[in-house]
Amino acid sequence: MDKYLLAIPDLCTGCNRCAYVCSAVKETMFIPSNARIHINNFSLNGYSVPSICFQCPNAECLLACLQRAISKNEDGVVVVDRDKCDGCGDCVVACPYGMIQQNAQGRVYKCDYCGGDPACVKECYPGALVYLEADEELLKLRTSQMKQRIMSGFPETKRYQFGLKLLEHRTMPTAVVRQRNSLPRLQRKKAV
Repeated sequence: MDKYLLAIPDLCTGCNRCAYVCSAVKETMFIPSNARIHINNFSLNGYSVPSICFQCPNAECLLACLQRAISKNEDGVVVVDRDKCDGCGDCVVACPYGMIQQNAQGRVYKCDYCGGDPACVKECYPGALVYLEADEELLKLRTSQMKQRIMSGFPETKRYQFGLKLLEHRTMPTAVVRQRNSLPRLQRKKAV
């Protein structure tokens, strides 16, 4: 995989625009609870943490799926074949980040990078979500985030605990700062 979706919690404002656009693109409705990305807001700390799927190299959700409904595509993205999914939920339990979930019908869903053009990244004005070719510094950030695994609990609990752990290890790679500085800024029009 040449490009990675990365979350930079220090830049997240907690606006949830990424979750809204994700649910609109994937579910054709604005239902952030059905999004493939989630935001944990720690309002007492003034901090928000985007929870994303890391597309794990040794994806535990894939290994847990006895129906072989979960696989990796040619880009290394972990994808779900909803037609093969029997709704057992073993993959939901197996994911240490709480990023695979079940809908009301019991079928699982997760982030698939929108086929290589993540809608959440385009909607994230503060730049807390980036989809980049990873340099050494970005790979270190990704690795440090992936080490914050939570092995028990419901997906919501895992995401919340993951966010708390990231609060302790706040870093912003220079590649992201460079990219953020190159983004065009919104300019207000003067009233006529």
